[in-house]
Amino acid sequence: MTTLLLYGFNVPHARAVIDGLRLHDQSLTIIDADWRQDDETASSKRDEVALVWCVGSSMPLPIAVANEIAQRGTPVVAIAEQNRVEHFDFNAGNIELCFDYSSAAELRARINTAVARSTIQSRPMIIHGDLRIDVDSFEVSLKDQNIELTYKEYELLKLFASNPGRVFRREDILNRIWGDDYFGGTRTVDVHVRRLRSKLDDVSHNVIETMWRVGYRFCAPESRKTTSNGEARATAPVP
Repeated sequence: MTTLLLYGFNVPHARAVIDGLRLHDQSLTIIDADWRQDDETASSKRDEVALVWCVGSSMPLPIAVANEIAQRGTPVVAIAEQNRVEHFDFNAGNIELCFDYSSAAELRARINTAVARSTIQSRPMIIHGDLRIDVDSFEVSLKDQNIELTYKEYELLKLFASNPGRVFRREDILNRIWGDDYFGGTRTVDVHVRRLRSKLDDVSHNVIETMWRVGYRFCAPESRKTTSNGEARATAPVP
């Protein structure tokens, strides 16, 4: 189900367009947003589209809003006049223009296009604080710096980061990453974890935590608190 975030639809003619759209497609969820605030509702969820009214004397402001929202990663459908096309920054992100705003079918088609393009462009990411794992490209970055990992190290990190707080036994890690037909011992897991920690500058075990005599778990940055002596303490529950 698609959610529309409305910007600038506080004039009667614009509201009439929305009324027509509601009659055309009752499956839409429509929410009024406020472009004068840093609206957190304009997130990068795949089922959200920002619908921006860019017609009339106040046009420069809504066009700037449309460009800004697109930069955040939210797909935008801007209802505009053809002589204002050059003011839109199509390099900023996913922006669709609708000129025939009297047609609910045309507007709905533009919304569908924006959603489809957003789905194609989106890339699965695992994000924990400054740590980013791009699942499609196998790229890992920490504080905007690329981290070069071997394939096994990458798979190990992805396993941990996808399950924050969960304790993985060494035998389980060995089966998941190396496979059932691997004849080496669990010492291999320890060696790879140590190498991974060194590349993540995590030698103090702040992110990949050792559970003595059991295995390892990933503690996301937001799941840790700082004690009075400055040491990090895990607060994530252990399954």
